[in-house]
Amino acid sequence: MYDVIIIGGGPAGMSAAIYTSRRALKTLVISRDLGGQITKTNDIENYPGFGLISGVELAKKFYDQALKFGTEFLFDEVKEIKKEDGHFAIKTIHKNLETKSIILAFGKKPRELNVPGEEKFKGK
Repeated sequence: MYDVIIIGGGPAGMSAAIYTSRRALKTLVISRDLGGQITKTNDIENYPGFGLISGVELAKKFYDQALKFGTEFLFDEVKEIKKEDGHFAIKTIHKNLETKSIILAFGKKPRELNVPGEEKFKGK
């Protein structure tokens, strides 16, 4: 039984994990990948505390900090969430889990424009 399960491993999910884990709550992050959309960005120049950092490097720093405070990670996909007798039952492709609370931080997928050169210039 987890205190908190966070669905989403992008900046919002990782920030939530850092804060809940620092409060000694048993925390699990479920995500298909690490970092979300920031990993598709080569250069980030507007994140506080960093002059220039790649999206992949920033995601790794989030991950390392969350691990430092005890966050657990499950790289999987959530298929179902049910409210049951004061807690939540979460089914992923590979596991069945229980938690007292859920934070939904799964972000979004950018809209495709379907214009010439779009694939070549993504993340630039």
